[in-house]
Amino acid sequence: MVGFQGEEEFYMQIQDHLFEMIPESWKTVFLHTSFIDIPKQIPKGEFFVYYIPKGILKRKPVNCYEIPSLFDIDEEDYSRVIMSLYNVIKLLRDSYKKFRKIKFTSIDIICSNKNFLVKYGFENLLNSEHSPEERHLIWRYENLQIDLDSLNRNDRKFLEDYIQESRVSLPKKQEIVETEIYERPAKATVDYESSLTLDEILARDKEQRRLEEKRRKKEEKRKRKKQLDILERDDTEMIIKNEILRNRDIK
Repeated sequence: MVGFQGEEEFYMQIQDHLFEMIPESWKTVFLHTSFIDIPKQIPKGEFFVYYIPKGILKRKPVNCYEIPSLFDIDEEDYSRVIMSLYNVIKLLRDSYKKFRKIKFTSIDIICSNKNFLVKYGFENLLNSEHSPEERHLIWRYENLQIDLDSLNRNDRKFLEDYIQESRVSLPKKQEIVETEIYERPAKATVDYESSLTLDEILARDKEQRRLEEKRRKKEEKRKRKKQLDILERDDTEMIIKNEILRNRDIK
């Protein structure tokens, strides 16, 4: 399918933002954004990014909203990067509509190895049979391969019913674009240690806690010694006073 004006530049900007957002080596990045168009209102929807950290052992997906607390990053700075990425996707949507004469209602992006996969969806989310929470659960199941046994009873039952229904339902309309990840260095707008992995961050924090505990014990030991010195000095002074009084009585 023929691309629209500025399409490649939009993909580059999205990649740049995703690379800025993740402060450790990753295996795969997943982005989902949806838009619910309500007459005379600002479009509503969902926005979330997950990534699979790179490592020898299998790692659980990390939600981008957890990154500031995990890596001790300023939340306001990080939120600005997220909003900037969201605005790029909104501009992409406007350009897509201008060229295709139709608005996509969702976009899924998967970065893995050197592949950059974009899926445009056109489902009428305003009249969707599923709530935003249910759609998020479905998305996590389809993209992150969550284990059904790890879910609570209600969520597991919902997904089991959804899986059965999806086997007989018609496939949803989609447009898929596949390209390569552009080798263009991203300029970091968030001040964090990009060279550290999550394991290294946790190890560093563990070492910091160990050193803090060591300093705390040393300080407690110093205080106890000072208290003993004071007691010993008080005892010595008392002995001297008693000796003076005793000598006075002898005289």
